[in-house]
Amino acid sequence: MSPAPLICANHPARPAFAACMSCSKRLCQECATQWDGIWHCAVCLGAKRSATVRRSSVPGWLAVIAGTLLLLYVSARMMVWSTTLLAGLL
Repeated sequence: MSPAPLICANHPARPAFAACMSCSKRLCQECATQWDGIWHCAVCLGAKRSATVRRSSVPGWLAVIAGTLLLLYVSARMMVWSTTLLAGLL
């Protein structure tokens, strides 16, 4: 006895191609959309795309400021070292 063919949740005349990883609906090739390597139905994909993650920009700015200060410190040390070296050669 062969297993019953899986059909699309939106199109009963079409065979299922994939399953939505969020709601487990069976989907045909027209209904299935792959996003980040995962199959989704239109409803779940719309919900995922509209969900935004708001990240704080404070750590990013602190990293930029720390990098800038480090660069300024290293540059100042290099200028003092090169000036001392050149003064000894003259």
